[in-house]
Amino acid sequence: MVEPRALERIALTRLPELQVASGLFRATARIEGVEDETEPATALQAGIVVLLGLLRAEESDTEQPFSTGALRTRILGDLGGSGVSLGELGLALWAESRAGGEAIGEIDGLIRRASVRGFDKVPLEQLSWLASGLTESSVLTGESAAGLVDDVRSEILGRLTPGGLSRDVHVRRLGNAAPVASQFHLLHALCQMVRAGDQDLRERVDRLVGGLLGLQRADGTWPGLIDPVRSEAAVIYPVLAVTQVAVAPIALRAASELGLDAEVEPAIESGMKWAEGGNVLGRSLIHEADARIDRGILPKRKPGAIGRGISSAARRITGQAHEPDPKQLIIDPAASSEDLGWVLEAWAGR
Repeated sequence: MVEPRALERIALTRLPELQVASGLFRATARIEGVEDETEPATALQAGIVVLLGLLRAEESDTEQPFSTGALRTRILGDLGGSGVSLGELGLALWAESRAGGEAIGEIDGLIRRASVRGFDKVPLEQLSWLASGLTESSVLTGESAAGLVDDVRSEILGRLTPGGLSRDVHVRRLGNAAPVASQFHLLHALCQMVRAGDQDLRERVDRLVGGLLGLQRADGTWPGLIDPVRSEAAVIYPVLAVTQVAVAPIALRAASELGLDAEVEPAIESGMKWAEGGNVLGRSLIHEADARIDRGILPKRKPGAIGRGISSAARRITGQAHEPDPKQLIIDPAASSEDLGWVLEAWAGR
């Protein structure tokens, strides 16, 4: 398996070219279907995830070429703007808890204003980041804060299915399908909540781990889209490298550290080997010499399909997920600053 230090070096080598004049980082266009479609990617979101990763690197005394103070200042200055999502606020709260915490109260106020209509329309990925931010920060103290945490917790529990996976915000053209990466972000958030003292969630964590391990395919792939009600793959490709090498390891490692019965290390290793060439194309998506990680393996664009995503016919969940012809798959070589931020969060100092 590729060494953690190599992944760390790739991220820190590649990120400078993805930084834009504002001090934030270029937002990579979402891959249709497997990533959140209800809220577009933003430079702010990418910048916060990168900040999280850089702060993780600093905690392990890893040299890195950025001023985290300047990046943090830029992020805090942009949080009050229009269109900032609850997910971005949750990520910012999470980063601020790691960066010193002076602005936690300010971010808390922004979250309260942004959540006056509740959380039922918040995508699962964003809801998970919000739960992580609330758990990692001192916002957990006080009666008013407890009410906010309880509301987020209640929304999360209301989405969980008997099989352990979670429903997502309904997107008509996707039906019940949900991006698998969101399930891993949720798992990580639940693990943080357990560590913070919510022991009643241990059973939910165990069931979610079981549901996710049951989705992993023989070659280590986690399907891009899953049906959380049926606990099965909905659409296999696109598969994103960041899910395989960062998001899944972060979440599964957090579950393992709780001392649960499930054995997750083989699943992490299998997912990593997929990215190193154990995939159906037999090609590595991790390029140490070029300091590059490809975005993932996608279906070729076909006439009538939207972008490089999934055709309308393929989105309909009718029985078992379609097994694509490898000849119809391609590697997307695009670089994503947000992906590299998650790589640092997963592997810096390991």
